Amino acid sequence: MTKPEESVVVLAKHDEHFILINQFRKPINDYTIQLPGGGVNPNEDIKEAAKREFLEETGYQCGTVDHLGLRPASWISDEITHVFYTNEVLKYVGQALEEHEKIEVRRVKVDEIYSLIEEGTIDDSELCFAILQGILKGYLTV
Repeated sequence: MTKPEESVVVLAKHDEHFILINQFRKPINDYTIQLPGGGVNPNEDIKEAAKREFLEETGYQCGTVDHLGLRPASWISDEITHVFYTNEVLKYVGQALEEHEKIEVRRVKVDEIYSLIEEGTIDDSELCFAILQGILKGYLTV
């Protein structure tokens, strides 16, 4: 499958919680806990795309986003996902979901995320990658 576009996802920490989403995904015919994000528009700055997608899917505005790395899905496409981190969650202004999106916001305690990954409740590879990069780059502690 070829998807030449780029996408963005955001790991956001607010107080002692991560702001994640629970989204219905057709390929697995189920909901999955994952990072909010989406596509980058032509000529759009990837940091601005990350902020826009975070707002659209969670309803929260955010400040500075820091690039954690790239997450290619090389086993299924040539799409590149840019993974960002923010601890500047500002105010809630409401979601702006696309008609086909079925998304609910999930606040997960920071100190519970590791056990949720270990037990398999959270198994999204982009989210696990973001947590690991957040630890390695000093944004998060174990």
